[in-house]
Order: sequence, then structure tokens, then C-alpha cells
Amino acid sequence: METLLIVLGIFAVLIVILMLGTPISLGIGFLGVAGILLFLDPRILPQLGTITFNQATSPTVIMIPMFILMAEFLANSNVAGDLFEALNRRMKKLPANLAIVSVVASAIFSAVCGSAPATAASIGRISIPTMLKNGYCQKFAAGTQAAAGNLGILLPPSINLIIFGMITETSIVRLFMAVVFPGLMITGMMIAYIIIRYKLDPKMITPPPVTATGPQETEKISLGRDLLTVVPIVTLVVVIFTVLYTGIATATESAAIGAIGAGIIVAIQRRMTKTCIQKTLLNTASISCMILFLMFGGLVFALFLTLMGLPQEISSFILGVSPNPWVVFIIVNVIFLILGLFLEPMSVMIIVLPFVFPSMLNMGFDPVWLGVVLTINCAVSKITPPVGMNLFVLKASTGVPIGDIVRGVMPYVLIFLLAIVIVSLFPGLATFLPSTM
Repeated sequence: METLLIVLGIFAVLIVILMLGTPISLGIGFLGVAGILLFLDPRILPQLGTITFNQATSPTVIMIPMFILMAEFLANSNVAGDLFEALNRRMKKLPANLAIVSVVASAIFSAVCGSAPATAASIGRISIPTMLKNGYCQKFAAGTQAAAGNLGILLPPSINLIIFGMITETSIVRLFMAVVFPGLMITGMMIAYIIIRYKLDPKMITPPPVTATGPQETEKISLGRDLLTVVPIVTLVVVIFTVLYTGIATATESAAIGAIGAGIIVAIQRRMTKTCIQKTLLNTASISCMILFLMFGGLVFALFLTLMGLPQEISSFILGVSPNPWVVFIIVNVIFLILGLFLEPMSVMIIVLPFVFPSMLNMGFDPVWLGVVLTINCAVSKITPPVGMNLFVLKASTGVPIGDIVRGVMPYVLIFLLAIVIVSLFPGLATFLPSTM
């Protein structure tokens, strides 16, 4: 009981700190330092410098800015927009083709991005205006792209999975392999929903009057241009994951290969402008620093918790809640869903995992499978108010009212929740590929 009161007190203080407008990284870092000063030996504080330095210079952490650099090169050179247009020209005969194209383009771009908001914004800048111009219901168009952007953390290289692997000391390569089938399954579920929704309610798309278009010759030229757009991206994805999964390169080395490859693609296509370089470097530095500061604050917080023995106490408490591991599993997922309504998913992982992960391991849960399930769970918080990042990114980049985006994305929230249930009931979807290593 005493341990539970301490934990509740910690979270209460953290909520107050965040309500004051303090960034989450500084908030949890301050809480960790204050806890050490109040409850432990202040002579522990010098260790924080060593811990954060070792973490910041580890090969695993270096992977993060490399993957971000790769994504920023492609995003700021308008490769994402051209990818959408190329796929659209090839998939015109499908029902609700633009919505399906936005999902497929997001899935492909996710394989070179790793960030849900970046995927949503990069593809959304062109997909949503194109859908609206072609008579798509605004709620449906915006909701589809907000959900499709989530594939950025559900297909490798997912930044969220990297954070999970670092916190729990789980193999990031195995996590990347494990999320492939669930990520593709969710992509397929979204496409199936789009087709079914269109068949049931064709009026959600009111096509504009058809105008005459140029004939066959233009189509042939378009095919060549489309291949020049799509093939380099697909080739980069194949190269990255071939060297990664075959063991030719480590995860960090594959990230470096991806960053170099993205730069080469942009340069060959003559998109390496001064503006592109400036935006790429500034965004890479900004996003990387945000993630690193979040990690450093989490390290300080985790050190305080560990020295207080709270993770072990919480593990015992959770194990005592119910002898049934699945009851605990449901409780943990509900905690993630509730906290995800108010906090960024990476923050939720950094705050919660030190408490619950040891007990879940003791219950026999596979850490790789657990990483996939919790990452899908985190994806839900990217598209749910009040702080769903994808919602606000799309509002800023497209001007669609936030209310329309929220109403349009709700059916996809149910799809992600269903995916959690499916992967929980059939863990082989996540563990098959890693078991082949």
C-alpha cells in the first residue's frame, strides 16, 4: 500500500508539472533529480552525467538521427508528394482509389520514415487536397490520412520501437522484423474498410465532371516518370532491410546506409536545393534533440525509480492483482490507452515501461511481441484527442478543421484496437519472423 501511494504521489506531481507547461523531458528529469535529493543520497547525482553521456554516444542512439535524416531528405524534396501522384496514376481503377493510394503511399513512405506525424504531413499535404478536389467527403479524406500516417510507427524503421528496445534492452532488429506482418495486416485492414465503406455509401465521393485527357502517349510518359519516382524509394527500402535482416550491417549501420541512400536519390533527381538542405538539417537536429532530451529525462527518472526499488515493488503488486497474466496484460494496455490521451506515446513508454515491463517478463510474455502490441497501442494515441499529434499536424498542413479530422478518424481507431486484439490472440503474427533468425 505504501508503494502504491508513493507511485500515485509521483504521478500526481508529474501531472502538476506538465499542467504548468513544462516540457515532458524536463518534467520527468526534474522529478528524478528532486526524488534523488529528497529520498536518496545527493552524491548519486554525478552519476547522471556519466549515464547520459554513455547513452547519448551509444550506437543504438546514433541510429535515431540517421533514420530521421533519411526521412527528412525525402520529405523536404517532395519525394512523398510525387510518390502519391505516381501511385494514383497506376491505381485509378480501384474503388475510392485516392483514399487507397493515400494508405499505400503512407505505407511505402513509412518504410523510410519511422515517424507517424512526418508520414501524415508529408503525404497529407498532397493527398487531402487531391481527395477534396475530386469530391471526397472532407471527414473521410482527413481521417483516412491521419490514420494512414500511423503506419510511420507500425512499419520499420519505427522510432517508437527503437525507444522501446532501448528502454527494455530488447533487440531492435528483432522488433523491426516482428512488426512487419502486423503493420502490413493493419494496412490491409484499412484498405478493406475503405472499399467496404465506399460500397455501402458511394455518396461520400461526388466526382467532379470528367474532362477530356490526353491519350496513350501521355500515359506512356507518365509510366516512365512514375518508375523513376517509385523504384528508387522501393530500392532503398529493400537495400536497408536486406543488409539489416541478413546481418550484413547492424541496425545503426543500416540507418547510415539509408541516410546516405536518401541523399543520393535526392541529388540524382536534382532536388538537392539550398532550401531542402536547410530544412533537412534543421528538422533533423530539432527532432533528434527533442527525442534525446526525452530519453535523458527518462534515464534520470528511471534511475530514481530503480534506486528506490519501485519497479520491483510494482511488479510484486501487479503480480498480486490477479494470477491470470492476461488480466494484467489488459490493465497495462488500458493504462497506455488512457495516458496516451494526454501524453506523447514515447513519453508514455519512458514513464510506464520501467514500472510494468519487469513484471510482464516474469509472467512469461515475449518482449518482442509485447513491443509490437504496445506500439500499436501507442499508434491509437496519435489519432485520438485531445493531444493526438497526427490530428494537429494535418490541421496545420492542410487547414482541415480539427473536428472533421477527429470525426473522420474514429472508425480507424476501432481498426487499431481490433489489430491489438488480433495480434494478442495470434502472437505468431509478431513472433514468426524473429523466430527465423
